[in-house]
Order: sequence, then structure tokens, then C-alpha cells
Amino acid sequence: MDEIRLLQQPPSKDEANAKTLSLLNTRIPNWNALMHLEGLEDWVRAAEEETNSLNNELATSTSNLSKEKAAVVDATTTTVTAAQDAALARHILSDDLSALSEELVSSREHGLGQPTLLEDLEALHRNLKGLQHVQQYVRVIQQALSLSAAAIDQFKASQKQKEVTAASLSKYVELQDFTKKVAVLCKESISTPGSGSESLGLVGFLNSVRNHTWSSLKTLLFEELIACAEKLKWPGAVDWLSTPVEDRQLFVAAFLKLLSLQEIGDSFPIEPGDDSDVKSGVYPLQALAQPVSARFKYHFDGQRETNRIDKPEWYFTHILNIIHQHRGFMETTIQTVLNSTKYKTINAQREFTRTLFPILAKKLKRSMPDLLQNSALLAHTIYQAIVFDTQVKEDGFALTGTLQPSGSESGDWEGVSDVILGRKEWFDAWLEGERLFAEAQYDEVVHSPDAWQLIDDGALSGEDATATTDLRPTNSARRIKALFEQIADRYKPLPKFNHRAQFLIEIQVSILEHYHTRISGSLDAFETLTSSLMRAVPGALAGQVGHQYDTRRLTSGVDGLQRLIKAFVSARWITIAMQNWGEQLFYLELWKEINDRASLREKARGHMSLPNPTPDSVVEGTLFDELIAQYDTLTARSEDLIVQHVVSETDSALRPHVASPWTTASEEGSVLPSTLLVPVTALQQQLAFISTILPATSVTILYRRICSSISSFLVERMVLQHSRSKLAVTDSAVLTAEYSLWIECSRQAVGKLVRKIDPPWQRLKEAATVLNMEQDNYLELVRAAWDGNETAFEQTCEKFGISSFTQREMRQALRLRSDCPR
Repeated sequence: MDEIRLLQQPPSKDEANAKTLSLLNTRIPNWNALMHLEGLEDWVRAAEEETNSLNNELATSTSNLSKEKAAVVDATTTTVTAAQDAALARHILSDDLSALSEELVSSREHGLGQPTLLEDLEALHRNLKGLQHVQQYVRVIQQALSLSAAAIDQFKASQKQKEVTAASLSKYVELQDFTKKVAVLCKESISTPGSGSESLGLVGFLNSVRNHTWSSLKTLLFEELIACAEKLKWPGAVDWLSTPVEDRQLFVAAFLKLLSLQEIGDSFPIEPGDDSDVKSGVYPLQALAQPVSARFKYHFDGQRETNRIDKPEWYFTHILNIIHQHRGFMETTIQTVLNSTKYKTINAQREFTRTLFPILAKKLKRSMPDLLQNSALLAHTIYQAIVFDTQVKEDGFALTGTLQPSGSESGDWEGVSDVILGRKEWFDAWLEGERLFAEAQYDEVVHSPDAWQLIDDGALSGEDATATTDLRPTNSARRIKALFEQIADRYKPLPKFNHRAQFLIEIQVSILEHYHTRISGSLDAFETLTSSLMRAVPGALAGQVGHQYDTRRLTSGVDGLQRLIKAFVSARWITIAMQNWGEQLFYLELWKEINDRASLREKARGHMSLPNPTPDSVVEGTLFDELIAQYDTLTARSEDLIVQHVVSETDSALRPHVASPWTTASEEGSVLPSTLLVPVTALQQQLAFISTILPATSVTILYRRICSSISSFLVERMVLQHSRSKLAVTDSAVLTAEYSLWIECSRQAVGKLVRKIDPPWQRLKEAATVLNMEQDNYLELVRAAWDGNETAFEQTCEKFGISSFTQREMRQALRLRSDCPR
């Protein structure tokens, strides 16, 4: 622009004059040069011409410059306008780009409720793809339904034929092949993301169409057979021989027709279906079960009086009657028909019986919501189901000779009761109800007023009397035993050892543990009441047994002894019962299963009152060994307390006697001191009470322990400690007389049960022998005691029949006589 402005300025005169002057000075430096200059005119002329030419060019340039300037201005104006429009467009595009960028960001990032355009496009794409899949699926389903309808129509058209042929099932075969083909394709498409669940759903639906089609074909022939059976008065009793021949022939034909359908179905490469009705039995017998089911529903599923939830035995008996009613018809007529077909290995009676079980299973399942609300009704229903299963098995039913459902384990029939017992939550509900009932029964037993009363002689049954060796138990012990056996009777018929083990561990063992704790607690209370505190401060614990009640009456004399004997016989009774239970076949088998099965071993190991099971070894011992050991300890403890009680009572009564002086012998013989009457009477009373309650074996053991302790006490205090001072030689027979009194007391108390009365009093007898020796023998024994060695002493003692004294004790005993020289 500056150059243009410079060119537009007019020429400078000063500059032109200066250039002209410079040119003239150059060419004409002086006057002489001007005078001698040649061609001046030519030069001037040439300069004028050049000036004119330049003026012309200037005029042309000026004219062109104006034109160009106008053109440039116009072009510049246009360019500026275009640039302004471009800038505006750029801003508009920038705004649009920002808006589009915001729309492409997911609305979820900003918490907005509207999806973005991209999300809309993706959703539409997915919907379009899903609709395409649906369209494909609908076409497949339409094809399957068309084949299903065609198969049913084809079978109906051929129903008048005498038997079912493969040609009459060609459409069904096409349906089956179509289903198989689709299943293969869907299996291949599972690897495609997002198509797995839809493919599996389609296959499942096609399978259901195929199964429904096969069921429809069966139903057509079922109706034909049922119509023929009704002419035989089915489901009532069938008199085959009195039925018209034509009706019998129609029935047999319909029966065989169904068998031919089943035979063709068995030959298919793919099973006709996966439902429970397939392979669940012989088709004709399934058809005959339908009228039975209809009559069952009429009586036990409607509003009739026979439909009572508290009377499950009614519908179980109804099915049993049906089984018995048609046994002859099944074993003769139906079995004969089956023997003429490929199903000749099927036992008609057993197979028919099995087809009736689903009727009861459905009834039980429908009743469960109400039964779970009432534990008593639930237990009663399960008991009746077990009774039904037992009766059916006793009637000869087994899975052998039947079409066992596919997938079930071979073996014994689990029974209709498994409908309830096979579901953990239902079985647990029953087990909990039984546990609560057993605990209530236990509480009633141990809290009854006569719980700890001893049973009278002759009140025991023959089995109990034999099993317990004449032991008289308490009412609670006998009732606990009966409760234990009652619980066992309720679960013994259970087919699964797992269920049996749960009953044993959670109910039976728990009851025995509670009873053990109860007896142990009574012994703890007895020991507390007989503690040194109670003896020192009478009534210190009176608040535990009642206000202003003399607790010594509870623990002294025969009353205290009676309480201990009750604990003893209760524990002993249960111990003997457990020993007998452990040898029973039922508990031996259960113990073996617990050892063999890992799950049962874990349950047993978690219970401290059960032995530790050992797998893969010969099972030794019994199920109750651990509990027997606990009860044996309890029995031994109660036995120790009985001995301690009687000995303590007798020792207390003997204190005045052992502190009194020796009595003087009269001419008629030794006179027994009056202080001996009380302890002898106390011992006799308590021994006599023991002999009236306990059997001979227990009486003998207790007698020996009690009298041995009393004998040792007498010898220790009177003979060794000289508590009664010196004994005159003339009175040396007094101790012998006292010994004879103790023997006579013992004989009167327990002589009928204990054969040998003397052994427990041996120490007292030997002490009396030593003190009542003749002078020569006495001195010989003195010399052996002081001067002889151990061997000589023993030989001398053996000579006089003495064996319970040591040499040191013998010296103490000999010093008791006033004539002892040492």
C-alpha cells in the first residue's frame, strides 16, 4: 500500500531541476564546452521527444491506475465480505461442534434422564437385532407347532388301526428331527456372545412341544383304554371271567396298542421327553391309574368330609385297599398280557403299585403348607407315611420288576415318606417338632411328683425285670427309658441312616445327657448340704430348699440314704438299658454306618457323648460306650456317697462308744455297753434299707465297703489309738462280744442276700483274737512283734490266723492289754 501511495504522488520539481542541473553540469561544464557543443539542438529535440513520450506513458499509466484501483477496491470489498461471512460460519460451526460433542457424551455421566443420540442408535440396533432373532425364533416355533399339530392329526387318522405303526408317527419323527437339528444349531451358537440364554430357551420350548405332543398321542390311547376298562367296572373290582368276551378283547387290544406305542417310543434315538411321565411306568398301567387318581381327588382333595388333614391314614388306607383289591387282576390277566410282549420282565402288580405313588406324593405336597403350621399333625402324617411304606414292603413291593425312573439310584425303594423326608427344610421342621415334644415329655417326667419314687416290687414288666437283674428303678428312670425307646420306634423305619443319626444325636443322646446332668446335680446338692459349712452352721443354705426347713433331715439317716440310692438306681438302670441298646441290631448297624460315612462321622465327632468313629476299620464297641462310661462314673460316685453316708452316720454314732471305758466282764460273761446300741441299730437300719431296694450284687458290694470301713474305724480308734484306755486281762473278751454283735447285726440286715458276712469285719475279728488270747500265745505274739524279723512275725501271725496287721500295728494292739510286758 505504501508503494502504491508513493507511485501516486506527482514528480518533484526540485529533484527534476537538480537532476537537470547535474546533467547539464556533466555535459557542459563550462562556457567553452557550450560553445563547442555540437548537436545541441538534436539533444534538446531528443529530450523533448523523450519528455513527450514519458508524458504519454504517464497519462496512460494514470488512466490504467484508476481502473486498476477501482478493480482492486471492488475485489478487496468482496474479499472482506467473504472473510466476515467465513468467520461467522466458523463460529456457528464451532457452536454446533460443541453441541454435538456434548450429545455424544453419555447422559449417565451427568445424571440426565435422556439418552444420547449414540445410545439411541445403539439401542435401536440392539432392538433391531433382537427383533430379527425373534422373527427367526417365531418361525422355528411356528414350524414346530405345525409339525406338532400335524403329528396329532396323523395319529388320530390312524387310530382305528389295531396297532400303532411307525408310519402313523412319521410327522412326530419329523418334529423330533427338527427339534434335534435346532438343538445342534443352538449349541453351536452358544459360543456367540449374547445368544446363549435365548438359544437354551428355544431348545427348552421345543422340547416341551415335543413332550406335549407325545403326551397328547398317549392321551388319545389312554382314553380308548379307559373307556374299555370302564366296561370292566374299573376302577372297581374286576371280575374278568364274568365280563363279556367282546369287552375283554377290546380291553386287551387297547392295552396292547398302548404297549406298541411305548415300544416305538423306546426305539427313538432321543427319548420322547424329559418329563417325569416318560419312563415312569408302563403306559397302560398309567392309564388305569388315572381313574384311581380321579376317585382319590374326589374323596381327598375336595370339600368332602373325607378330606381331613388330621386323618392321613384315611387316604393311605384307600391306596392300600386299591392295591389289594386289584392284586388278583394284575397278577393274572395283566401279567399274562405283559408276558406276550417285550415287557414280560415287568411285574404287573409292582408296576401298578408304583404308578399309584405319585397320587400320594401330590397329596402330601399339597398338605405340607398346613402341616408345617402344626408339628403334631406333621409328625402324625410322617408316621402314617412310614407305616404305609412298611405295609407296602411287607406286601412284597420292590423296585425289581418295575420301570425304574431314569436317573434314580438303584437299590431299595425309599418310600412315599421320602416326599417329606427328602426335603431338608421339611425334615428339619419334623425333627425340631419331635425334639420339642421329647423335651416336653422329659420335663414332665423329671418334674412329676413321683419322679424319684422307687417302683414297687412286681411293677416292672418281664422284659425290664430280666434286663435289669432285679434292680428297682425310680419312676423317672423307667419313664426315661420308655421315652428313649418310644423315640427310637418313631424313627427306626426311616430308610436313610442320615435321618436316623440326626434323631439319635439331637434327641435321644440329648435326653440321656439331660438326665445325667439331673442326677449329677442332685448329688452335688447332697454334697453341698452335707458339707462342713452345713454341719458347722445349720440352715446356712436353707434358702435353697425352703425357709425354716431342717436340711439335715434331707441328708441324714435313712432319708439321706434313700436319696442317694435313688440316684444310684436311676443311673444304674439307664446304664444297663444302654448296654442292652448297644447290643441291638438296629444300633449296631447305625454305629457301623456312622463309622463308614464321612458325613455321619463329622456329626458324631462334634458330639462329646458319642465315641470317636474310626473309618476303614473293624467297628469295635457300641454306640453308647461314651455315655455308658459317663453313667458308670455317676454310678460309682453315687455308690461312694452311699458308703460315705452310712459310714459317716455310723462313725458319728460310735463316737460316744469309742470314748467310753471298757466294760467289766461279769460271771455270766461280757456285758455289752449301752453306747453300742445306737450305732449298731443305725447300721442295721441302713443296711436293711439297702437290702430291700438293691439287688444282691449291689448289696454285697456296698456291705463289704461299708462294714470294712467301720471295722477299720473301730480298730483304729479303740485298738490302735487306745481311745478306751487299757483293757484288763479279765475283760479281754469284751471286744470279741462286740464283734459278735456286729456280725449278728449284719446277718439280720443283709443275711438273705450276702452269703459271707464275716470278711468285711476281718480286721475287727483279728483285733478281738489278739486281745482275747491265752497268756502263752499272747506272750509268743509279743516276742514276734518286738523281737522277731518280718518273716518270723508273719509266720507267727499266720499261726494264729492274723493277716491284716503290720508289725507296728501289732505292737500298738498288744499294748492295749494291761499285762503287756513291753
